[in-house]
Formats: sequence, C-alpha cells, structure tokens
Amino acid sequence: MKRMAYCFVLWLMALPIAGLAEHPNAQAPAQEAPPENAIETLPLDELAALADVYGEIKKSYVHELTDKQILDGAIRGMLHNLDPYSSFLNADEFAQLEESATGDYAGIGIEAVHLPEGIKVMAIVDESPAKASGLEVNDIITEIDGRPAQGMSDVEGSELMRGPPGSKVTLVVIKAADNKTQTMTITRQIIHTTSVRYQLLEQGIGYAHINEFQIRSANDLSKAIATLEKNYKGSLSGFILDLRNNPGGLLDGAIEVSDLFLDGGVIVSTKGRLPEGNESYTATSGDILRSKPMAVLINGGSASASEIVAGALKDHHRAIIIGTQSYGKAMVQTILPIHGGNAVKLTTSLYYTPDGKSIQGSGITPDITVEFEPLKTSQESPTSTRAGDVLNNYKQDNQVMEALNQLLRTSNTTNL
Repeated sequence: MKRMAYCFVLWLMALPIAGLAEHPNAQAPAQEAPPENAIETLPLDELAALADVYGEIKKSYVHELTDKQILDGAIRGMLHNLDPYSSFLNADEFAQLEESATGDYAGIGIEAVHLPEGIKVMAIVDESPAKASGLEVNDIITEIDGRPAQGMSDVEGSELMRGPPGSKVTLVVIKAADNKTQTMTITRQIIHTTSVRYQLLEQGIGYAHINEFQIRSANDLSKAIATLEKNYKGSLSGFILDLRNNPGGLLDGAIEVSDLFLDGGVIVSTKGRLPEGNESYTATSGDILRSKPMAVLINGGSASASEIVAGALKDHHRAIIIGTQSYGKAMVQTILPIHGGNAVKLTTSLYYTPDGKSIQGSGITPDITVEFEPLKTSQESPTSTRAGDVLNNYKQDNQVMEALNQLLRTSNTTNL
C-alpha cells in the first residue's frame, strides 16, 4: 500500500492519496539510500522490560484485559509520546479516515450542530435523501431510531445517522416552519459532499470558504469560481478565500488550491529524515483569477494545510491576509498501513513557506489584524456567531466586510 501524506491537527477528515514524492509538482533532491543490509541492533534490555510490564498488566491489573487491548494501548502510548500528532489508527479508525477525506460517505446528507434540545440541521446536501424527505434547515431532530437526541454527542449522532447504502433510519423532527413534530423514515445512500461553499458578494467580489482540504477541494473551488463568474456574467473583480476554522487536511489539496492562484514559484517545501520527506512543490503556469485582487481570511482555527495556502499566497504577495494569528502547525504526517488493516499516523517532515519560514508554534501573521466580533442571535434576526458561517448574511461578519472593503478599494484603484 502507498505511504500517504497529511497535514492536519488531530481531526478525522482526510483521505490517503499519493505519498509526498508522488505529487506531480514535487522536486525531490537526490540522496543516498542506506545499505540494504543495514540492521539496527534491537534494544534487548528495553524490550525485556516491556515484556515484563505486559506480563504484570496481564496478571495483576484490576480489570481483565485482552492481549489486543494491552498491545493497542502500548502502541498508542509509544506514538503519543513522540508528539501530539503521531497516533495509532485501528482498522475502523483507518477506514473512517479514508472515507471522510474523500467527502463521500453513506448517510442522509445533512450538516448539523448538537444542541441541548436535539440536533439542529444547519445545511442539507443537494440531491440527498434528507432533501427528498422534506428535512429543512433549522429543523430539530429529537430522536434517531427511537433514541433521544437530547445531549447526544457528535460522534454518536453521526454513527446513528450513517449506515450502509439502502438501509433506513427513522427520525423524529420538530419542524422549524410550524414547530410541529413529524416522523420521517429516510433511506441512506452514498453522499457526495464538497468542502467548498461559495457566494457572490457585491460588485463582483466572490467568496468561498473551505472547511477542510479534501482530494477534490481544488476542483470544487475551480468550479465554484466558474459558477460565480457565470452568475456575475463576467470576470470577478476580486475574491475572498475563507480558511477560518479550517484545521487542515490533505497536503496535496493545499498545494493544488495554492496552485490555482499562483503563476509559478515554490508553494511549500518539506524537510525530513528520509529522501521522500525532502521535497519542494512548485506552482504551474496560470492564475484562475487572472491576477485580480484577493484576500485570505485566517484565525486561530486555521492550521497546517490552511497555513500552507495562506503562507504561499502571502509570501508571493498574491493575497492580503486578514484576521488573526493562525494556529502554528508545520508538521506533515504520513499514514503508514501496518498489519491487520491498522495504520500509524507518523510525523515524517516539517514544512516551510516559500520564504523558507517554519510556522511551527508561531503561525501565519495577518497583514491586517481584525478580531472577529460575533453578533448576538435572536429568533427575529438569526445571525452567524462563528467565523466562516457567513452564507446569506456576510454583512454581519466584520472580518468578511474588512476583506470586502479592502478588495473594493483595490479594485477601484486598479480600474482608474
């Protein structure tokens, strides 16, 4: 199986695709491979101590544990001790990781938030079973297959609503339109989601938010820009790329998104112990926006792959960066399949912006610092209280409005 490269901050939205050395824009320096017969001496004393600990746990621990429980725990501890991002993935976790970064899963097709009173529907995927059933935004799900949804965790709710394609799930729903309770049975199917949401703002300024970097993010963003230009009936006068609260995702996804807006030059470089961890990724010719002004929004929730994009566009002076300091994670994890369908997520390299800066622990500094000012919500005038949730009410997001005003000033100046 292939080695798989990720940039992320302890999230479960990623897809293993080509390893670091397989990206078409990668330029790996030549390095000598170690001799094939090189064998590192095993630390026998330490291994004996590990076996002793295993034996004592098996014999004396207050709760009886299986061999698998003890050994899985030992592996998890070994990896966790390396850094906060290296970890062990059992077969189920590995499968979930693979599934989620494609944007494809078997379910009903909603985005939701868990509230004390139940699960609130925040968005519905087009052509999904949820949409066909009549489920609507702001509906509250109070039961899933007879289980109360009040106080239910995100993970539990997701597991109950997902399932094999063709299987059914029964929901009890309080409809937002009339506050009446309705029971609906929905047949699950494969859902094709996108990590990109977009909107045409005023005076030809386009806006798109990427919530995670998936295998199709660059393609979806390219389609979004084409749709915005079609709706505007002309080239956009500027563009806002919102990476707030985007924890990362696929390294290739970040490189491909950056490449959309750059006409050449280094996007990001990585440095590690092994040859495949030492690479430089360069942009291909062509800027999808044809050099129109651009702004990128970041905050403390923008991490890893998001910081690669923001750093590349900042260092190349392609976009103005607006918001607050990003998270500061410059480590690349590689997913390495191991025995039994399991995998390890191992930090294998560090990445650097085009100017050679590592943002590990420091983050990307905005060109214009603007703190997010959430507006209070009310039933009469519902508004967004989280950065990035701006569709249909972007004027209530002060960071988006700062970016919009900056682009309008730049666009007007350019057109004089």
